[in-house]
Amino acid sequence: MATKKPINLGEELAARLTDFCEANYGAPQTRVIKEAVDQFISERLKKEPELKKRYEIARAERLGQSTEKVRLVQSKKD
Repeated sequence: MATKKPINLGEELAARLTDFCEANYGAPQTRVIKEAVDQFISERLKKEPELKKRYEIARAERLGQSTEKVRLVQSKKD
């Protein structure tokens, strides 16, 4: 599970985010950050197939899902 730590954006970027949110009709910073991160991830995964493979493996591991292919074998009945 992801930890909820404060993210240090640096003084300049944090100030720009504040200004943008104010100009964007007072949009909440968390909404702007979530949308920006989601868009960034989507674009990078589209452009970089190897990154997408590593991402899918990391995500599956975090969710407790196996990425290994399973082969079913039928047992012989006597």
